[in-house]
Amino acid sequence: MYLQSAVADSQENHRQLSRRDLFDRIWSKPMTTNAAELGTNTFVLSALAKRLGLPLPRAGHWMKLEVGRAPPAPDYPANAELDAVVHSIAPAKSRPALSSKRSGAVERPAEAPIERSGEDGPAVVLEVASDDKETGRNETPASASREHRKVSATRAAAKKLQGSGRTAAGGRGKFRLLIGAASAGRACTFLDGFVQAIEAEGWALAATDQGYAVKVELEVIGFMIEEKLDRVPHVVTADELKEKADYDRKCTLADRGIGYRPWRAPQIPEHDFEPNGELVLKFDHDYAAGGIRRTFSDGKRQRLEALVPAMIENLERWVAAVKAHRVQRERQQEIWAEQERRRRANENQARVEGYRIAFLSRQVERKREINGLADLIADWEMIDEVDPGFAQLLDFARLYRRWLEAKISPSAIAERIATLKLMDDDVYIYDAKRLD
Repeated sequence: MYLQSAVADSQENHRQLSRRDLFDRIWSKPMTTNAAELGTNTFVLSALAKRLGLPLPRAGHWMKLEVGRAPPAPDYPANAELDAVVHSIAPAKSRPALSSKRSGAVERPAEAPIERSGEDGPAVVLEVASDDKETGRNETPASASREHRKVSATRAAAKKLQGSGRTAAGGRGKFRLLIGAASAGRACTFLDGFVQAIEAEGWALAATDQGYAVKVELEVIGFMIEEKLDRVPHVVTADELKEKADYDRKCTLADRGIGYRPWRAPQIPEHDFEPNGELVLKFDHDYAAGGIRRTFSDGKRQRLEALVPAMIENLERWVAAVKAHRVQRERQQEIWAEQERRRRANENQARVEGYRIAFLSRQVERKREINGLADLIADWEMIDEVDPGFAQLLDFARLYRRWLEAKISPSAIAERIATLKLMDDDVYIYDAKRLD
């Protein structure tokens, strides 16, 4: 008794805050954290802070604080009259949990048979196995035991499907499905017949990360079974009514200056999309070669099971179209490769010839320099009286002429060509200065 009363007293004292303590809490941690620690909600704390004239952090303040972009906390607005009073924090009111089931929804009995219209005869009744009444799958232990082993793994995964909507199943070692729980048994039964027809043609199944795919010779094409949807009027649920009422309440409080107005109103759809039991087999998009049919589905006068021969025939046509497309693509790639080879050869030839022309142009410039120096030296040698400095420059001109003549001599050119590998067909000179 003493311990319980002490805990109650501590909780009661914990909900007593001064104005300064509330300000420190508001600017030290998010409002949701403060509300959880004080056993209340954010609306109560925000309303109390506004009533006491305390500033509140703006939206996104704590995210900006993590990256160092938040503005500094404001100074405490002291008020001697308000600071002298200790304020009580009202606790949060607990609300009873509401069921998420739709009002007025009627569940189908698990043991009820499911009727499907036959192709050209009376309706076919798919009986539900007596040992699987809880799930309501249309399957029997006898058919499951005789089915293809690769379908059995998919059937085991389909048994785990839950809910009234469509659920995706697949992955390595299974077939890809997007169906409701009630159609899982029929989908596996169809897969069993489809796989047997595939193997009867001498084809195989290839395991991919998405699921099994059909392997016809060297071609692999993925597929999936999808259940169609019907659009039905939406039945408003208790949760949706509660969310709408909560939104209206927040808007009313925001109009009175308490709390904030939600930025988005709850959306209640007019229609729902529910599985209708009709199945569709869809081959992947890369299957669409040559305008071959890509989808097969239940219709008013035929079922998906009756379309297996048409699927096999379409796969044969698809393989023929893919082969023709591959041959055409390979021929085009050979043409492109030859064009690329010629383009590279022309570029290489132009580059090599550019090196040689630049080298020859440099030798022509040196020959012009030699001829110009020869004329200059001949004119200067005709002068009788010369300055000592002029005489030294004349001697340097003679020396420079001999150096240029040595640079363009056949032996020097041959040595330079060998060093640069200038006459090789694949020569590459990374620096043009080496051609000097």
